[in-house]
Amino acid sequence: MPCARLIRRLRGEGARLSIARLAIVLGGLLLVEGVVRSRWIDPFFLAAPSQALQILWREVVSGRVSTMILVTLYEIAAALLAATVAGLLAGFFLWKHQALGRSTELLLGALFASPVILTYPIFLVLFGRTSAAIITLSAVFGFIPIAINTKGAFEHISPVLLRVGRSLSLSSRQTFRHIVIPAAAPTVFSGCRLGLTYILKSVIGLEYVVQVGGLGMWISDSAYRFDIGQVYAGLAGAVVLSVGFLYVINRAEGWVRR
Repeated sequence: MPCARLIRRLRGEGARLSIARLAIVLGGLLLVEGVVRSRWIDPFFLAAPSQALQILWREVVSGRVSTMILVTLYEIAAALLAATVAGLLAGFFLWKHQALGRSTELLLGALFASPVILTYPIFLVLFGRTSAAIITLSAVFGFIPIAINTKGAFEHISPVLLRVGRSLSLSSRQTFRHIVIPAAAPTVFSGCRLGLTYILKSVIGLEYVVQVGGLGMWISDSAYRFDIGQVYAGLAGAVVLSVGFLYVINRAEGWVRR
């Protein structure tokens, strides 16, 4: 019974947190809507959220931007998958080989702080002006925080939890599955969410600059025509994709921590 009450309490807290987040987002959108509609900010520079969403819906229904959205969706998904697999393996390897992990920690941190995205001409030379260049560079961008967080997650598992596993006579496999992974999951998935953030920025930014399709190219073309509504509709599309990927990551974290 105490366990059931704890679960109900956590669910209640989760629901209140979700409602608070939704209220903050809606409040911010209503504030921007009011500021633009009352012309405190010239609509030439900022579109009202309702206008951006209407344009996004109209363009999606008409099919004019469906291909662009699918291109961006594909590039983000491919980059996130590659960065996650490589980051998890690298982080785990650096944790198991602590001397190597300590020696590369500063290098990864320095690489994470450097403007990696400015190396995009190199990737264009290697892969051509294609989605492969965007996916590869974005995956590198997302790989670094995932690897750093994975290494840190395994390093900071409480020894008390491991002693509890030994006291229960758990095998190494059971300890890893039922103690190590759930204990490391919050930090690992924080790295995945951080990696997604950088991948999303990289994909949209490179599409904007390189013009190989996707939402970035839609935003770029609209900006050249000074079509502010279309620009913010493209940004709204990127936000929708971001929310979708975050939902998938949160669901995956919940599944791993069960």
